[in-house]
Amino acid sequence: MKQVTKEVIEAAHSIGLFVRVCVSDMGTANQDMWRTVGVYSGRTGCTNHIQHPFSDQHQLYFMADTPHLLKNVRNCLLNQSILLPQHIVSSANLPSDCVTLDHVRTLVKIQDDKQLRLVPNLTAAHVSPGQYQKMRVNMAAAVLSHTTASALQFCVAVNLMPKEAESTAWFLDCMNKWFDAMNARTIKASLFPTSQGKLNALHLLLDVTRNVHFTQRDSWKPIQTGIQLSTTTVLDLYNDLVCQGGYKFLITGRLTQDCVENLFSCIRGKGDSHPTPVHFRQNLRIVSLSQYMQITLSSSYDVDDSVYFLDFLKMKPIRTVHDVDEELVFVDENVSLLHTDLDIVDMNVCYLLAGWAVHKQKARTANCSDCLAVICGSPCDAPAEAQFMMIKTYGGLSYPSELIYKAVQVAESVFRCHQGELALASNVEHKLNSIFNTKFSVDGLPPCHNVLSDIISRYFRLRIHIYGKWVTSQCKVAAAVQHGSRSAFCRTKVK
Repeated sequence: MKQVTKEVIEAAHSIGLFVRVCVSDMGTANQDMWRTVGVYSGRTGCTNHIQHPFSDQHQLYFMADTPHLLKNVRNCLLNQSILLPQHIVSSANLPSDCVTLDHVRTLVKIQDDKQLRLVPNLTAAHVSPGQYQKMRVNMAAAVLSHTTASALQFCVAVNLMPKEAESTAWFLDCMNKWFDAMNARTIKASLFPTSQGKLNALHLLLDVTRNVHFTQRDSWKPIQTGIQLSTTTVLDLYNDLVCQGGYKFLITGRLTQDCVENLFSCIRGKGDSHPTPVHFRQNLRIVSLSQYMQITLSSSYDVDDSVYFLDFLKMKPIRTVHDVDEELVFVDENVSLLHTDLDIVDMNVCYLLAGWAVHKQKARTANCSDCLAVICGSPCDAPAEAQFMMIKTYGGLSYPSELIYKAVQVAESVFRCHQGELALASNVEHKLNSIFNTKFSVDGLPPCHNVLSDIISRYFRLRIHIYGKWVTSQCKVAAAVQHGSRSAFCRTKVK
């Protein structure tokens, strides 16, 4: 393995590519290679580089693949808990040292039967994954995310969970910040000389990793080996290339093996999990063009930020659905909008979605101060239902005005009163807007932009999409015929 690695580096060097880092997963063969060349990551220290074979002035660094590490952390938490060091518990003012996925499982149960969810993409499969679901990075990222951490903090604040869940929320948020810094895909998210917050997140998790313990076999774990090695390498590279070198920033997302994983996934997807060299070459020819179109849906890795040059071949014009008269009586004008059974979770998510709609509208009316004054609110004047948004935001979320929030509440009531008839009517968005206009009206809005109508239309499009996904999930649970939301979403695409 050492000789193969050296030959690959030599081949790259011969065509003008200067290799600075060797990235691999933590398979047995790769760890044997690390030990052979002198790379070490353990409780007593970390040696993450060797002398570069083709340069006396540079080091050759080694690191584990960051997405693999994220999956391994989630998988480690499936059957055991993590015990945080006491100095971290004290400095972060945490109620407990125990980090457990049981709190996330409770969150899944709380929102299981809800359409408006605190964490929309979190399901039971994320905390109890199957054999192949354990290999999906996006499922691990959904668990170890800021959104999940914010939802746990919110549930503690409204007494839906014990206070000990705050420790789990802190660790999930810590992992999320670490992964964002280690997997930056854009220039804006990269490590700059001014990125002190991201550097602090790396140093913090490095400290946590070196000192944590486990409830089951309390020994040095592979996740500790990988996180310590990779984080140290990124910090050293940042110091060499940005602080002391001529680089302005470091895009850490380029220090992963996603491109290799995606390529191998496509090749194996041709029907042979262990292709011969001949079959590998043939399949490589087949996927070479398709790689520019799309990535296999069953791939374990998310789509990166590459541009697929043939996407325009699959673009279809947006179909305009005209309103038609139907014999179906879709609207009962006498229906009450007061009995919609919105609990505290629904109200907080509803307020968050109102803020989302305002944020989208702000991009269209950025130069109109009159419209912005009507639709935008202030955190100081936010109602009690803004608690989840206040916990979740880093400062970039938009607060809706009192008028917009009341309008969205009426829109939600309209939607819930008539959601049973949605599958039987065409041009659903137009009908919902018509009902809303009969239930909510206000005078004195700026005439320059139709901001209220645009925000409510956007909210209805989102709710139709959410409802379609919810119906599909309910049908899957009941083992009934599935009603997918794709057609409804294509006709009412959220923009």
